[in-house]
Amino acid sequence: MNLPPFSVFPELQSEQVFLRETKQADVPNLLEILTYDGKVAESLKEGIRIMERIHQNYLDRDTVNWVIEDRVTHQPVGFVGYYRGFKDGIGELGCILKEEFRGKGFMFPSLLLAAEFGINYMKLNQVIAITSSENEKAIALLNRNSFVLTEKHADGILTFNYKN
Repeated sequence: MNLPPFSVFPELQSEQVFLRETKQADVPNLLEILTYDGKVAESLKEGIRIMERIHQNYLDRDTVNWVIEDRVTHQPVGFVGYYRGFKDGIGELGCILKEEFRGKGFMFPSLLLAAEFGINYMKLNQVIAITSSENEKAIALLNRNSFVLTEKHADGILTFNYKN
């Protein structure tokens, strides 16, 4: 496997999105969706600390987290990335967009770029995504991106596996 940190942080792009490394300058624009361990940042100071922890996790070989940037406006609109390490060659993808950018076609290419990067460059054995059975939009997004439901947990959590 080819795990982080990489000699050069990977930048990925499609016609609509540019995936790039997170920067502290992104904190004010993305504060409302900046989370760590399920806790949303409540201040710029806390957001900067979270961004520093995300970067340290990358250096510790546990994550790869990209800012999703609109290629037309260059505005950061969300995050996509691998979380929770890479045990047994499995990478878990997670994603979030600012509310005003949801449903505008940013997440589909972002998720696909990140999944393909995991399989083709990182040489992961599996790319998975986990969501709630109540999150219909996430389930639809995963299905459109070639993720297949592989496990239903008793607590309503669903696990999907990427099939490229």
